[in-house]
Amino acid sequence: MKDIAIIMIMFALVIFALPFAANALTPHDEPDEPPAAVAQAQEFPKKLKLYLTGSGETVELTASEYLTGCLAAQIPIDYEPEALKAQAAATATYTLRLMRELEAAGKIPDGADITDENDPYYNEEQRKAAYGADYEKYRQNLEAAAEYGRTHIITYGGEPIYAVYHPVSAGATCPSEYIWGRELDYLKSVESPQDVTYLNFECTNEMTEPEARAALSRYDPSLEVPVDGAKWFTDLNVNEYGYVISCNIGKNTFSGIDIRTIFGLRSPAFTVTYNSGIFTFTTKGHGHCAGLSQYGANELAKRGETAESIIKTYYRGVNVA
Repeated sequence: MKDIAIIMIMFALVIFALPFAANALTPHDEPDEPPAAVAQAQEFPKKLKLYLTGSGETVELTASEYLTGCLAAQIPIDYEPEALKAQAAATATYTLRLMRELEAAGKIPDGADITDENDPYYNEEQRKAAYGADYEKYRQNLEAAAEYGRTHIITYGGEPIYAVYHPVSAGATCPSEYIWGRELDYLKSVESPQDVTYLNFECTNEMTEPEARAALSRYDPSLEVPVDGAKWFTDLNVNEYGYVISCNIGKNTFSGIDIRTIFGLRSPAFTVTYNSGIFTFTTKGHGHCAGLSQYGANELAKRGETAESIIKTYYRGVNVA
């Protein structure tokens, strides 16, 4: 009788769980949100097939070969070993998540698992060309970091995160909702004060009014903007770290990341002035500025922080499997 009771309880639990399992497989209804990830083992594949957009070729690589090539393309190879490991874990996690979602969406070329358009990658020849003798000098660090990344997937709620990264923040990282319009608990603003010591932390570039108009036209030919350039860039909504949340050009409202894209700025943390037909943009940081700050990670590594500690600094509430 006891065995029969246990079987009946188990059967009831299975029936109760079925609706929740079905919901887990339903794609999210937001257009910019990828399909909901299916719970499964968070393990990076031992081999994967990479589609090279330049040549149209698909190559099979071991996990170590792939991640080593990604590191060489994504972060200065002379950074501290623990910073390289943190980056490798971010790259492996981001790749793993994208592989699943791009495949589900049918956006991967036949026979490939991922493309170098999704995650930059250097082959052996490109690494040597980019770094010369330094490549051999730091090869061991890269390969050790690649192995760490392969075996340390970053998860939140049991799923691989969008482990985004950038060269250097504006003194604190940028929340995901400012960039992609989607709030993610693990991509909140994180203070990274060491970033202000970056050599090119603040940069200035100029653009003539005709150049600016041409950039806007390439972005959207239907846009109407004021004749007077002095009336551009109004109502800047800026957070405490200088990230532009939104601003207006005429009747058009743009996010800070839109402005960065349109005008080729280094980051969405910027100010702009206009004088005698010239727009002068002053930016802080480099990249979209969400997630892991590579320079910040390197400075933390110099202070003795481990890769896991660095990861948990920039991605809040995560686990490192």
